[in-house]
Amino acid sequence: MRFQGVIWLIVTLMLRLRCAQHDDLMLLTGNFCGRTWGGSEPHARQRKCPLHRHLPVATMNCRNGILTGMGDILKRRLKQSKFQGPEQEAILNLMVTASYVEDIFTKACLEHGISHQQYNILRILRGVYPEGHPCGEIADRMLSRAPDITRRLDRLVRLGLVQRDRLADDRRVVITRITEAGLELLKEMDDKVQKGHEVLSRRLTSEECLEISRLCEKIYGEAP
Repeated sequence: MRFQGVIWLIVTLMLRLRCAQHDDLMLLTGNFCGRTWGGSEPHARQRKCPLHRHLPVATMNCRNGILTGMGDILKRRLKQSKFQGPEQEAILNLMVTASYVEDIFTKACLEHGISHQQYNILRILRGVYPEGHPCGEIADRMLSRAPDITRRLDRLVRLGLVQRDRLADDRRVVITRITEAGLELLKEMDDKVQKGHEVLSRRLTSEECLEISRLCEKIYGEAP
């Protein structure tokens, strides 16, 4: 993503954040719409909006009450001069960001001989250890809905990281559980996974992380 600045884009571009209500948003003047929150006099005290106080002021502009003007990083990344609209720009930023973050975790997983999808399976099973889940339940809990969940489980069984058992009272139901070897692998990976999380913490405040989560959930929250 060439990460710095792209997460900022998600926050500012996704919902075309309006800055007309100064008393509520406390937006900084000059770079927005010419009014200083707290007074219009030249020497009035200026305050930054809690949402935008960490965004580079030079990248923000207000036109007709709509926050605009942060697409330069994405344009350079995609070698594209313009977008069809803020919605397309937001979607492209989300895709670039998702790819960037996924690459970080994929690299950490490949160093231990598994894919990030298989890591996700192990993480899910660790959460219910020593119990397990049937295949369908694991699929429902995956970050991305993988149609080949059975094949991924087969490989984890061959690696000795999970095991399958049939229920005594219903032999049709197969439960998958994480093994001691699987738990040990996750323990070895925890530090590297945490470093992946720090990619965000080094660039974003906790409030900004929560705002990204809120916006993302607003997009996919009603998806089937």
